[in-house]
Amino acid sequence: MVKKIQPLWVAGLALTILVAGCSSKQAEPVSTNASTVTVAKVQSVPLNAVYDLSGTLAAVQQSPVAFELGGTVDSIRVDVGDSVNKGQSIAALDSADLQLKVSEAQEAVQQASAGLTAANASLSNATAVRSAAQAGVSAAEAQVEGAKAKQQGVLDGAREQEKQQARNAVSKAQAAYNQAKSAAERAETLFQNGLLTKQENEQAQTSFATAKDALDDANQQLSLTLAGASSSDRASAASAVKQAQVGVQSAQAQVSQASAGIEQAQASVQQAQASYDQANVSLAQAKLALSKSQLKSQVSGVVLEKDISVGQTVAAGTTAFTIGQINQLKVLLPVPDEQIAQWKTGQQVSLSLYDEQRTGRVTNIYPKTNDNTGTINVEVQLSNPKQDWKPGQVVKASRDVQSKKGIMVPVEAVVSMDDSPYVYRSVNGKAVRTPVKTGDLMDNKLVITDGLKVGDTIVTSGADRLMDGDSITAQAAGGTNATSGSQEGSAQ
Repeated sequence: MVKKIQPLWVAGLALTILVAGCSSKQAEPVSTNASTVTVAKVQSVPLNAVYDLSGTLAAVQQSPVAFELGGTVDSIRVDVGDSVNKGQSIAALDSADLQLKVSEAQEAVQQASAGLTAANASLSNATAVRSAAQAGVSAAEAQVEGAKAKQQGVLDGAREQEKQQARNAVSKAQAAYNQAKSAAERAETLFQNGLLTKQENEQAQTSFATAKDALDDANQQLSLTLAGASSSDRASAASAVKQAQVGVQSAQAQVSQASAGIEQAQASVQQAQASYDQANVSLAQAKLALSKSQLKSQVSGVVLEKDISVGQTVAAGTTAFTIGQINQLKVLLPVPDEQIAQWKTGQQVSLSLYDEQRTGRVTNIYPKTNDNTGTINVEVQLSNPKQDWKPGQVVKASRDVQSKKGIMVPVEAVVSMDDSPYVYRSVNGKAVRTPVKTGDLMDNKLVITDGLKVGDTIVTSGADRLMDGDSITAQAAGGTNATSGSQEGSAQ
C-alpha cells in the first residue's frame, strides 16, 4: 500500500542518512577524484493522492428482534450464522399460563353465548305476550262496538242495517276470540316450558277470557237485535257499553305492560350481547398473547447475534437476536476532514481483507465530524454474494484520485540537515546543493513543492556521499518519474 506521510518524518529519515554520510566523510580524507553518481532529469508527472484507511464491516441492513411480552425462554430454534426467513419462528417462551388464559376465555365466550340466547328467547316471549294483549284490545273494542250496537238496537229498535252490524260485531268478536285463544294456548305452552312468567301467562289467559266474553256479548246483542228488547234491556245495554269500555282500558293497560316487558327484554339482550362481544375480545387478546410467545423474525437474513438462552427470563422489548442481510456489506471509513472534499458519492474504493481485494462504492458521506477525532465517516458498500466476508472483520481501503501534475524525485535523492531538506543538482560536472521543500511521500518518491523546476538534472543515487561543489561523474538513472540524460544543467 502506498502511504501518505508528513515531511517531518521524511526530514528525520534523510537526516539519519546524511549523518551517516557525514560520518563517513569525516572518517576518510576528501578525494580529489570525481564521484560516480546516478542522475536524472526532473519531469512533470501526475500526482496521485492515495488514502489508506481501515474500517469494520457491517451488514447494510440489520434489525433487532425482540419478544413483545416478557416470560421465560422455553426454546431457541436458531443460532448465530443461521439463515432465517421472514415470519419464521426462531424462539419461544413458556406458554402454559397463556394457554390456560385462552381456555378460560373460551369458556367465558360459551357462557356469554348461552346468556345471549336466553335473552333473545325472553324478548321473543315478551313480543308474544304483547301480541296477545293487543288481541285483547281488539276483542275489548269489539265488545264495546257490540254493546253500543245492542244499546242502539234497544233504543231505536232493530233495523236491517243494525241487524247486519250486529252480525258484523259477532264476526269481529269471533275473530278476536280466535286470536286470543291461540295466544292463550301459546302462552300456556311457553309457561309450562319455563319460557314465560306466570304473570305473562295470566295476562294472555285474561285476554282470552275477555275475548270470549266479548264474543258472548256480541252473540247476545245479535239475538236481542233480532228479537227486540224491553225497557229493562235498554238499561242493561247501557251498562254493557260501559263495561265494554272498561274492558278496552284494561286491555290497553295490558298492552302497555307488555310493551314495557319488551323494552326490558331488549335491554337484557343488549347487555347479553355486550357481554358476549367482550368475551370474544378477551378470547382474541388471549390468543394474541399466546401467539406472541412465539418469536418470529420480521426480516429475512442471517443471525448476527444471539442474546438469549433457554431458561432465561426476559422482559418485553429485550433484544433476543440481531438479524441482518450480509449479501451486501458496508464499512465506515474515517476520512480526515481536510480530505473530505475529495470524496464523492458513487466513487469506487478498493477494499482488501487479508489477500483478497474487492471494489466498493461510496454511498454516503456523513454530514458531521466524529467526536474527538475530527474525521468524517464515509460509507462504502460492497457486494458479498458468497457471504464469505463477515460483519466485524476489519478491512483496509484505498482510493486513487488523479490530481494536478508536479515534480517527484526518489526519496534517496533528498537529504536533510537541521530540518532543511536539499538535493544535489548536476551542473557542469559539479554537485550543487539546492534547498527544496517537500510534500507527500508516494511510492518511495517525494513530492517537491519548491526548489526545482522541470529540466533540472539531479543526483538520484549517491547524494549522501557528496559535498557542495564536489566533482561528479554522472550516469543515467533507470527509474521512472525522472528522465535520464547525460547533459548537465546550467548553474543557477
